[in-house]
Amino acid sequence: MLSLAIRICSSPAINNSCYLLNQKFLSQLSDFDEERGFVYPFPKEKLIIKTVRSGGPGGQRRDKRETKVQIKVNISQADWISYRTKDSLAKKLDNSGHLQINDETSRSQSSNKTECLNKLYRLLLEHSYVPPEPTEEELASDRRKEKARKEKRKQANRAKKYHSKRDHPFSW
Repeated sequence: MLSLAIRICSSPAINNSCYLLNQKFLSQLSDFDEERGFVYPFPKEKLIIKTVRSGGPGGQRRDKRETKVQIKVNISQADWISYRTKDSLAKKLDNSGHLQINDETSRSQSSNKTECLNKLYRLLLEHSYVPPEPTEEELASDRRKEKARKEKRKQANRAKKYHSKRDHPFSW
């Protein structure tokens, strides 16, 4: 949808209105994902993107090219991630408080960078999930199950009391 708006905006006469349209689209996208617990598209200036040489076998090409991509996010200073999501991500942080994501699956640096950003997106989605509120039917079902459990426990306690009060055949 964004590319469609840019193609339509090739005329200089309506360039300003298309810019506003694009900004409105991006703000709607950001607001929509903010409900999930983070803002998308990610603010690239707040990500630390580093390229390093990949490890493992591969010969001369692997020794010369920096195709492995590492993305670090300082979670404590990331104002584009909600507190709920930050709390959920706390176990995945390193000692310095950064969330680190690596990828070296491809021979291409750009595809590894794209895959790292996709991993970050999926990780934030996973940790920002909020289950929906239970419906009345689910609550009623839970109440029936709890009532049945209590009744079963009550019967088990009655059986224990009955068996303990009987005289034991070997008692003196």
